[in-house]
Amino acid sequence: MISQSHWEEGGLYNPRPRWSVLPVGIRSWDSRTVTPRFLGLRDFGSLRLDGQPVRRAQRPWLVDVSLLRPVPGLPDGDIADFEAAPDFARWTLADTPDDPASCLRWVAIEDSGRQLLICDRMILARVSWDDLDAAGYVRGREVTMDGRSFICRLLTGGAEFRTAEDGYAGGAPANEWDRLIGGDEPIDGLPVAPQRLARPLTLADMDTAHNRLWNWFGAVSWTQEPFRHRATARCCRGFHSAGFFYLNTQSHRHEDIGWRPILEALA
Repeated sequence: MISQSHWEEGGLYNPRPRWSVLPVGIRSWDSRTVTPRFLGLRDFGSLRLDGQPVRRAQRPWLVDVSLLRPVPGLPDGDIADFEAAPDFARWTLADTPDDPASCLRWVAIEDSGRQLLICDRMILARVSWDDLDAAGYVRGREVTMDGRSFICRLLTGGAEFRTAEDGYAGGAPANEWDRLIGGDEPIDGLPVAPQRLARPLTLADMDTAHNRLWNWFGAVSWTQEPFRHRATARCCRGFHSAGFFYLNTQSHRHEDIGWRPILEALA
């Protein structure tokens, strides 16, 4: 078991595990009860715009705080902005770049026989669920990075509030976000998720070990599911807490909502 050893790059959780070859992935998620196992962090691959690597965000929260400021004094985030080039033909996931600052970072977790690579932060803001769906990234499309083939998709995140209109309680039914990020099932070697308390965010929330790993503070990640009670709504997670459940119109592009990919390896 890999455990916490040190902090680097502004407090990011980084025990420097080695890459290992992953077995065949399973495309659909289910609710089997095998305890997930943390395998370490993997730095590889890149997001590219017109073939050029995009630097990994160092302020991985909403890109315009004038519209919605989580805490006083917070500067704009620096996540790549889809509306600067609103055409997925120009955005690609590609090989590891020469510059480590443009390398994507993934949290590797073994879960029910699958080895998953979940991006540690949102990599593209102001992109709608419809944009991602049209590009094939909601339920999965094949991508190749460093000669390895993966299915790239969104995490599952639930289709309705777990408790009526209480986003802090999480989503239902059982889903990957709540299980692997939101704290429903603690994973040995990973920081414990904060309690699900309805309260305003503070800078202390940004500085928690859990947020340093998962970067959910002020950032809402689209998930796969349509909201069960509104045809045009899609579910998304994060911003107010690690397990916060939210919904937004599927065609809307917002400064605080975006793309956090998950990879499953192909043979």
